Amino acid sequence: MDLNFGINGGISVEAARPVIVDSSTPIGIVVPFGDSDGEFKVFNNADDIKDYLKGLGATEDDLAYKTANAIALQGVHTKIVVKFVAYTQDSDGNDTTKDSVLAGLDVLKTAPQDENILTRPDLIICPEYSYDVDVAAKMDSIASLFKGTAIVDVNAPDEAGANSFVNNFGSRYMLLYNGKSKAEGKLYPTSALIAGHIAYWDAGGDNGFDEFGYARSHSNRIVKGVSGSERIIEYFDGVDCEARRLRQNGVGSIVQDIGWRAYGFETRDIDPIWQSLERVRTFYRWLDAIIKANKWARDRSADQLQYVKQTCIDFFNKLKGAGIALGYEVYLDPNRSDVTAGKFTFVLKTANMPAIRELDFDLVFSDDWNSAFVEWVNSI
Repeated sequence: MDLNFGINGGISVEAARPVIVDSSTPIGIVVPFGDSDGEFKVFNNADDIKDYLKGLGATEDDLAYKTANAIALQGVHTKIVVKFVAYTQDSDGNDTTKDSVLAGLDVLKTAPQDENILTRPDLIICPEYSYDVDVAAKMDSIASLFKGTAIVDVNAPDEAGANSFVNNFGSRYMLLYNGKSKAEGKLYPTSALIAGHIAYWDAGGDNGFDEFGYARSHSNRIVKGVSGSERIIEYFDGVDCEARRLRQNGVGSIVQDIGWRAYGFETRDIDPIWQSLERVRTFYRWLDAIIKANKWARDRSADQLQYVKQTCIDFFNKLKGAGIALGYEVYLDPNRSDVTAGKFTFVLKTANMPAIRELDFDLVFSDDWNSAFVEWVNSI
């Protein structure tokens, strides 16, 4: 029966939705501590991890503590998900901690769904233990699932060893960095330093808040607290050197260049387009944000696609205006859309603002001004 009495109303929306890119950079860590399987916890910052470990009797020389301190040195405040695993041995006394780390990575993979964590790490590290093909490969697998970045310690004794190790990988989800680094008079895992470094600059770094920090290369920036490296990495401008050769092969280093700076922000993907890590990270963040902003449209009437399209246009207009995207094109692909079946594919064509990776100067001697000089002398 119709209700004909009273005043009735409702609300609806005819508008594009805002696309919000998550600018936070949670860090996921699997690290051994103690002789029994440890907790799976989320911390608000690295100082909280240090306090937690001190409460369990950790010393400043424990790998877990040094990992937390390496991140804290960068001055970053971000969520950090940690799975503490046990140092283990088999019956013959052989170190089997690697197995604990691999099992810990399986636990870390559940972070987005674990009711006590509910955080998807963007950066994944297994300090020191990532210098193992099996561990690094599993980190790569989880990073690809999270659309994040696994930062791997390449603790090789020399350049040849580094190249031999990294030639096992060809992923866009990995950032490989050389050796251990000196800080506060101790050797720290470089992966932890670089993870904190990236998270710090994603949030704007020394420049304050930057909502597009994730879209930039963080190479050629000071890595705070670093005062040297375990082994000397040869680096010179303008000539062939170890640091440049390693970077060409997808291995970054912290080098001495007016302070100790990150040098390298490349992946080892077979496609040169995705060897730029800032491009990889940018495109996956953009895609994730666009999908989240348009989830409301699933199973709605197809005429709502006009708002889906406008949502994407408004987003890329903002990126172009901020100088983060060079340009864009948004259109419904007729070849991949089936109106009857309710299947639609939008093509979002764009390009990110690239980083300057090579800057050349050609200083040329010329005698073009000799006659003018002679004329000047004669006029005196």
